Amino acid sequence: MILCFRKEPGRGGFTLVELLVVIAIIGALVALLLPAVQAAREAARRMQCSKNLKQLGIGLHMYADTFKKFPYASNFADSIAQCGDFTAVGIPHHSGNFALLPFLEQKTLFDQVNINQSIDGGAANRNLLRGQFLGVFTCPSNAMKRTGRRVDGANFNGFDGPVQEGMYRFCGGTMNNTMVNTRDCTKAANSFCLNADGGINGGWTCVHVNPSAVRGVFARGVTKYELKDITDGTSNTIMMGETKPHYTEFGALWTWNVPTTLFSLKLNSSFLKTAERNRTVNWMDAQGHASYHAGGAQFVMADGSVRFLSDAIDYPTYCLFGDIADGQPIPGL
Repeated sequence: MILCFRKEPGRGGFTLVELLVVIAIIGALVALLLPAVQAAREAARRMQCSKNLKQLGIGLHMYADTFKKFPYASNFADSIAQCGDFTAVGIPHHSGNFALLPFLEQKTLFDQVNINQSIDGGAANRNLLRGQFLGVFTCPSNAMKRTGRRVDGANFNGFDGPVQEGMYRFCGGTMNNTMVNTRDCTKAANSFCLNADGGINGGWTCVHVNPSAVRGVFARGVTKYELKDITDGTSNTIMMGETKPHYTEFGALWTWNVPTTLFSLKLNSSFLKTAERNRTVNWMDAQGHASYHAGGAQFVMADGSVRFLSDAIDYPTYCLFGDIADGQPIPGL
């Protein structure tokens, strides 16, 4: 008896329909995982930003331990009649960030700067600082980091090429530099930063005449505070915080003219958001604290701790964080 077997035809691979189903499943999985990957990356960037602020806080306290005072934001002073005879008007101008360099493991750079010339003046200083970017001053979440220029492509005020952006800026406190620049700061806002004399007694100009008018830890001019001057408590007072420097003419780290933040702008102010949409540059719209982290910004407080403040923070409460001696308790703390 002869048995005959019929061989079933084998399948050589996937059908087109099956292949499309597999591709669709893979695409769906990638779509589900991508936000989680992006969130993890941003969390890592935000952590690095927090570490930068922590290091800056340590550097500021090391400076204060050495010199018994915090540095000034810059040694620049306006040359106006109301200020009288002030030696800082004519001397070479420098940023307080320059003074911090030896305490941030950057003494080599510090030693190369010619202190007899303004930080942005003279070929030697400009050549030294051009293209010099420092990790401790750079927020990794800022997509324009290390471009070294304004959002419109122009150089920052006082510089002739790309320089380190000031992504972390000294807190100037609740002052207003001029009644023209009220922005978010109005009488109705109750934000404590209006001053009828245009800032002469408001911590903006002539600080040597009335240093008690300075409401932040830092100011232009020679004012330098000690820890004991922060009577509201070091854990409740901002020392430095994040900014978006590419939207202000004075966005360079080394700037001496407008080296501090202004609290005439709310945290991540709507004025800044308008400038971002239009890609315009105006220091009065962009000199407030802001960040590229969702929901708020990070700050190093006067005790060296790092704190995240929400965009939703009440404006007067935000101003209390910026003031060293308002004598008022911060709600909720």
